[in-house]
Amino acid sequence: MTELIVKTKYGRVEGFVKDGLSRWYGIPYAKPPINDLRFRRAVECEPWQDIKKCTEFQNRCPQFKFPCAFSEKDQEDCLYLNIWRKNNDEKNLPVFVYIHGGYLHNGGGSIPLFHGDEYANEDILFVNFNYRLGPLGCYNFSIYNKEEFDSNCCLSDQVMALKWINENIEAFGGNPNNITIDGESAGGASVLALMTCPTAKGLFQKAISQSGYPDGVHYPRSNKLLMDMFLEYLNLKPEEVTKIKSLDCKTLRSASQYVNNHLSRYPGIFWPSFVYDDLLPEDCYTTLKNGSAEGVKLIIGMNRNESTYFNVFHECPRNKNEIKKMFENNNILDKYPEFENFYFNNPQESSKLDYFSALNFSTDRLFTMGCTEFAEVQSQNKNNEVWVYRFDYIPPLLKIVGLNATHGIDLYTTFKKMDLIGYLAWTICKPSSKRLLENYMFGSWVQFAKTGNPNGEHLNNIIWEKYDAEHHNTFIVDKELKLIENPSKEKINLWKSIKREFYK
Repeated sequence: MTELIVKTKYGRVEGFVKDGLSRWYGIPYAKPPINDLRFRRAVECEPWQDIKKCTEFQNRCPQFKFPCAFSEKDQEDCLYLNIWRKNNDEKNLPVFVYIHGGYLHNGGGSIPLFHGDEYANEDILFVNFNYRLGPLGCYNFSIYNKEEFDSNCCLSDQVMALKWINENIEAFGGNPNNITIDGESAGGASVLALMTCPTAKGLFQKAISQSGYPDGVHYPRSNKLLMDMFLEYLNLKPEEVTKIKSLDCKTLRSASQYVNNHLSRYPGIFWPSFVYDDLLPEDCYTTLKNGSAEGVKLIIGMNRNESTYFNVFHECPRNKNEIKKMFENNNILDKYPEFENFYFNNPQESSKLDYFSALNFSTDRLFTMGCTEFAEVQSQNKNNEVWVYRFDYIPPLLKIVGLNATHGIDLYTTFKKMDLIGYLAWTICKPSSKRLLENYMFGSWVQFAKTGNPNGEHLNNIIWEKYDAEHHNTFIVDKELKLIENPSKEKINLWKSIKREFYK
């Protein structure tokens, strides 16, 4: 039986057993980011003397993106992690660390969909954690005052959590030399950022990015446009920015929602996120070329129709006029005709409705191009191994409503769990089809965490071949698996003409 009282570097923690799994909920991995540490990067934990009972989830960060009621469990003192493993005496277990998504504005490790029961049952030690969100974590007010504000606080939280895991996970039976990090959406973008963050180097050996956005780091121009809108709502001048430090979370949330509701001022600009600084000194592709993630094994992929989700909230251009305006705002209007011809006049890409063509454009801009380039650069080093996938399966109900293989739909196959949205999305899907997809996705994630290779019997003897710059092998996940070479060749050649020229 696993010892439930574990001695960490900072003090003893006591867990509990449920359904044959040992669990520790709410272990602090950093000092509470409150008072003088508000808007500051994560600081190492302080030791404690007594046994800390870790039997309940602790605070998650206040939520900033969607209309939702404030909860007593949503507090700024939120830097806690959670652990699941089988209740046995096995040591040296592979460690799987999940970073939740939610635009860097929502989410938390206590959300049932992100619990680690299924992975623990496969003899994996599973960890997830909370980190700071929205204005508390990823709004860069240091452009106005470097003395009172730090940048990339949320990324510093993630690095601190990984450092804690490296220092303490062996005491829980985990292998600190066999750590896989995984994330979806903002979590997937976090995984890619951590692969290019100098202070995170060596803290993990394997990485999985599900629908991560490699180009989600803001350049000075786009960051300032967003921060100026935040101050605009609060009626503050730049020299008054320190007043933000005393504002309550409800006010910060209102200002954050104002920014997100007015992104349409700048078509194509995305919500506040990471910024370039000492934690992220260069664009991810340059950093990768310089060996920031040398030796890290990577699975990277996306869903075929990512942007149908974002369109629901009008967070991507909806028609050719908005796309044209985006090109105009960035002084590359001369390139627009090529894109209009490809997306709106190309029979293979376009639809009868400009609406769907615009969604294809956004899916490629946000995911296809970045994921492809990230995989290509990482695979160029012979010491690196990369596998690329695209999730194409469309639950029947999502096909009816036009969402298709949308953003986030793969989560229900990699966690083998359901929430309310999942039940609705998969409601008329054959149970056998869902089980098959779970075998493919969850099975590959488990195998990768254990061995560093996603292949195995769960793929019905089909080989998921590694990605390289010559063949661009992409594993298509559907009811029938298939491997395709270079599925985005024409798109890649087109987008190379503008690279990443938006709001720099």
